[in-house]
Amino acid sequence: MINNKNEKISITIISGFLGSGKTTFLKYYIDQLLKKDEKVTIIMNEFGQFDVDSLLVGEDVSVKSLINGCVCCDLNNDLVNQLNLLVRQKEMQHIVIEATGIAHPLEIFTACQDPSIIRDVQTPQIIGLVDAQRFSKKDNYTDSTISLMEEQIAYSDVIILNKTDLVEEETLKNSKEELSRLNSEALLISTTYSQVNDEELKGHMQPSSKSHHHTHHYHIQSMQYTFTSAIDRQLFYRFILRLPDNVLRLKGFVKFRDLPEATYEFQYSMGLPDYGVIDKNVPLTIVIIGEGLDINRLRNQLEMIQFT
Repeated sequence: MINNKNEKISITIISGFLGSGKTTFLKYYIDQLLKKDEKVTIIMNEFGQFDVDSLLVGEDVSVKSLINGCVCCDLNNDLVNQLNLLVRQKEMQHIVIEATGIAHPLEIFTACQDPSIIRDVQTPQIIGLVDAQRFSKKDNYTDSTISLMEEQIAYSDVIILNKTDLVEEETLKNSKEELSRLNSEALLISTTYSQVNDEELKGHMQPSSKSHHHTHHYHIQSMQYTFTSAIDRQLFYRFILRLPDNVLRLKGFVKFRDLPEATYEFQYSMGLPDYGVIDKNVPLTIVIIGEGLDINRLRNQLEMIQFT
């Protein structure tokens, strides 16, 4: 079934630390989507021991592997390029991304909200898998590893506490309390062998409201603004330099009145802007991702730039 209704493509990001059961969940999840005749494409960091052949039933599922193997760099160019290609083909309804165990979900979320595709895709749903046994012993890891594990959980819309049959009842209870502390708004599901009914997951996916009223613990939001023409360079520079601390990422394309034939790509991460001229035909769209954004204020500031 080709996506010929100009409907936005759903994106699911499967996150979780090494050994949490992501691939097992992916196989079970895809099987449920196929039974509903969804046209699905999987993007994987690496094939590893993944049994691709068991999923390739006719042309129902295509599997793409990112050449560089890891979606954890800031720019995520490989992932953005792959998503662009899939969006242009208009042959699927659902893209499922399985991240490596050391990937940060914010980086993948940011790539999925790239200005070049944001109009064509739903706000991604992040499903985070947690190994119950490993999570109960997370204090044995380094501080940086613990931080990554906790942030993977904090950014999830749904948390699947997996392998619960391998821990005692008291340990399981403590783990659930800790997960709720790290992310009080996520849907928490306990399971063994990564088996979850996809209807439960859909019940916690609210793409229409998420982009404006994102509800999980970190209050991650995404907003976009499209300029209709070239803008004043100094006003835009001032806007970038005055972005509040809760803006985590910005990416976009602009043209300036003093050099209207040139298109600039802007990126902003961790308080540092980066930009340069590019040779591409792209929409003059800015995407801002952050925690608890004042979207109306930011939009007003961008409109002042546009019409000044």
